[in-house]
Amino acid sequence: EIHIKEPTEKEVNPRLLPGELLLCEASTVYKYIQEDGSNRGTCGKLVCTNFKIAFLDDDSASDDNEPQFKNKIVGENDITLQCVDQIYGVYDEKKKLLTGQLRKYPEKLIIYCKDLRVFNFCLRYTKEEEVKRIVSGIVHHSQTPKLLKRLFLFSYASAAPNNIDGRNQTVMFDTLEDWCDELERTKGNAKYKAVSTNEGYRVSEKLPLYFVVPICVSEESILKYEGKGIPIWCWSCHNGAALLKMSAFPKEQDDITSQTQKAFLDGICKTISKPPYELLKMDDLSSSLPSLQDIQTAYTRFKQLFLIDNSTDFWATDVKWFSLLESTNWLEIIRRVLKKAIEVVECLERQHTNVVLIEESATDLCCVISSLVQVMMDSYSRTKSGFQSLIQKEWVVGGHSFLDRCNHLHKSDKEEAPVFLLLLNCVWQLVQQYPPAFEFTETYLTVLSDSLYVPIFSTFFFNSQHQKDTNTSGETLKTQSGPFRFLTVWDWSVQFDPKAQAFLNNPLYAEKPKPDKSQRKTSRFK
Repeated sequence: EIHIKEPTEKEVNPRLLPGELLLCEASTVYKYIQEDGSNRGTCGKLVCTNFKIAFLDDDSASDDNEPQFKNKIVGENDITLQCVDQIYGVYDEKKKLLTGQLRKYPEKLIIYCKDLRVFNFCLRYTKEEEVKRIVSGIVHHSQTPKLLKRLFLFSYASAAPNNIDGRNQTVMFDTLEDWCDELERTKGNAKYKAVSTNEGYRVSEKLPLYFVVPICVSEESILKYEGKGIPIWCWSCHNGAALLKMSAFPKEQDDITSQTQKAFLDGICKTISKPPYELLKMDDLSSSLPSLQDIQTAYTRFKQLFLIDNSTDFWATDVKWFSLLESTNWLEIIRRVLKKAIEVVECLERQHTNVVLIEESATDLCCVISSLVQVMMDSYSRTKSGFQSLIQKEWVVGGHSFLDRCNHLHKSDKEEAPVFLLLLNCVWQLVQQYPPAFEFTETYLTVLSDSLYVPIFSTFFFNSQHQKDTNTSGETLKTQSGPFRFLTVWDWSVQFDPKAQAFLNNPLYAEKPKPDKSQRKTSRFK
């Protein structure tokens, strides 16, 4: 049953961002309304640009039905190209995955999104030429491997006005001062120092320009080991115990090399902790937590429970919902990660032990655990600006490979793993358990996870600070006004007006009172 409206006089055109180009469009497309299994839908135009796929119906022209919480960049019927997960075509009631060149064009298009939305479009009433153009356009622009420079991020940065100042309260950790301030804030400066050895990336392209190491570590040894096997400071507890992370030394080495490395590490350990030297716990996360492959497999199964495009499947899964959820193993992984974070918290707080987290590159599960420990132990990390600074410190500057882990360029599925989403999911569990302890809401966490796929912010679109720097200042990219200024995701005014931003803040937030010095001695560890 299709309600044909009288054609309205005004043409519905997409709102384009600076640098956004319309690539192809098709009119008389029907978007099915999902909820009730009937074939009701609205008629409109389906367009594909170099930034998004958008469905424009006649209602989208009027502003009467504006939702309270509205995103200024990505509307309800918009899917950014990075957010497309899989595209299916329906041929004679049969579903087929669409990739590459198509010989035959489908009568229905189903788009699964990475934020778990599902869109159903009917193309039966669309002109054949337009069907060919829109379907092949959507499949090509959202599924084929891309070059980094072809990301919309660069088109937007060169076309957008450069007057937005992203410097809000979030600490970006791209200067030596930021690290010194953080040492000062956590009182870690007695045993640790910020170093600029990596300026010009002469030590390693994976490490940030500035980072913090134990005072006894010399510049020569950082250069000698290329930053591997050097304990890098994350955070200091009020009792002086510190959390560090370290990328593992390469496994295959001769004995002499590994002995010098061991001696070097022992030397550091002796200066970090007072005798007896057992006060240092090395925790190899690659053996005590699930592998990235396990995490990816579990999440893929978990996703399948939500990407349902008809009511028959819905009711079939609904009957066995809890056992299906359990069998994905995703919740079990969240439980193991939270449990590991609590173990580390106990070492720092109760046993006054320094903890070194070890992982091959120290940029995946190290980021998850160190972030969770800080969220649990440091009330500043539970404020909005503190949490944002934490992500900046541990993830963005810390060298988490967002580009590969989110597979933004569709290069290789092998590298893909929802590590950052795992952190947000764990934090969500904590927000559920201790609502007044957090200044931000679950809406904030959701919006943050959605922003992973909005390529106008540079925050989640590079593998390292080095990759971002080399692509920002490259000769070819000089715009009229000097090098690129990318937006940071932490400037929420780009996506939301003030009324909508209010939904990101928790009105019931209760700041933790500072403990009185005289009472601290007697208080028990909780």
